[in-house]
Amino acid sequence: MVSITVDFYNLRKDLLREIIRRIEKIEVSNYPLETAWLLYALSFEDRENNLFYQKGLNDLEKWALSESSGTKDKDLAPLSLCYNLSENKEVCEKAMEKIKLIIERNITKSPLPKFNVLNDPEQIFCVSLLSSDLPENIKVKLIEIIKKNINGSIIRNIFFSASFLAFGEDFNILDKLKPIDAEGVILSLWLAEHYRKKNETDVLRYWKLFESVYPNITINEVERGNYLSFRNLALLFEALVVEINEPNPNMLFDIYPLHPEIKKITKDHFKNKKYSAAIFQAIQKLKELIENKSGISKISENELVKTTMNPRKHNCVGKPPQKNHKDITIKFNDYLDKIEGINEQEGLALITEGIFKAFRNPRGHKPEDHELLAIGPYEALDQLILINYIWRRIEGAKT
Repeated sequence: MVSITVDFYNLRKDLLREIIRRIEKIEVSNYPLETAWLLYALSFEDRENNLFYQKGLNDLEKWALSESSGTKDKDLAPLSLCYNLSENKEVCEKAMEKIKLIIERNITKSPLPKFNVLNDPEQIFCVSLLSSDLPENIKVKLIEIIKKNINGSIIRNIFFSASFLAFGEDFNILDKLKPIDAEGVILSLWLAEHYRKKNETDVLRYWKLFESVYPNITINEVERGNYLSFRNLALLFEALVVEINEPNPNMLFDIYPLHPEIKKITKDHFKNKKYSAAIFQAIQKLKELIENKSGISKISENELVKTTMNPRKHNCVGKPPQKNHKDITIKFNDYLDKIEGINEQEGLALITEGIFKAFRNPRGHKPEDHELLAIGPYEALDQLILINYIWRRIEGAKT
């Protein structure tokens, strides 16, 4: 079974700890881009209550307002990140003014020199984050530049592809890339997560690639190995937070230990987004399991559950239930002569009956496209996990 052994939550703590360590150590005036990347990473956490983020952003905003910022072409990226993160109107206006000046003094050069700032994929991606606020003529020119530059190294491909998507263009480069080294894997993983709603990509593939290079990655510069740059640290952190906050459904399906029989019969339906069909198949298989376990068949699901599992044969108002536990075919515990054992037995029987009533019956009477059957991937997983639990309890029950 496919699984990911990297502990996402512990890795998140380690990355966050390193981001904060670097923020405390770095000087914005000397390293504005590195500082901006660290703040970009922290922006995916709780901004308002993070003192390190607030202090760091305040320092970056002061730099953006200073006379020294914008004098160098390479200030384009940190100014763009500052604009993207800041909520201060004065800072945003000043940063945008400097951003446009840098672009305008370079965009007229034809052809662009090889090492021109507008040929730098990292710089262009940071600018693309401001897509909705840039003048239309600048956007058009930048898109033309990107089209000419989507080639070469994986880094260039990924950042120009990300920029293309930020500018509203439909483009997917991931399927053509074959990252090998740690940096290429991290950037590919980041692109897959960053634009997961625009590109239908197998995110699990990139997490598996990351898992293969992870042992050779060192987060802290004191350690040996592939030391994470400020940018790669920030982008890996973003990818991790996105996956933790909104796990990819197909990835969850692959790594969750569903019973092999359930996974086998539902996998193709689930991966093809036919969630209702996946549930229906699982329930049909559940009924088959109960029939095989009990030796009873050719009756409805509800009668099957009542006959084989439920110790309370009559639940009429005003009448005490009968406890015929000796007649139960499928016994979930050895304490059916005790109230606690009876309660568990009845509860699991009622859950099983509820699965058939709530999940199976509508699917047996309504077409697949009926709104009653319209469920999303997370709800489908919830239902499969419940079916899986009952399946394993029945499988382990005595007869």
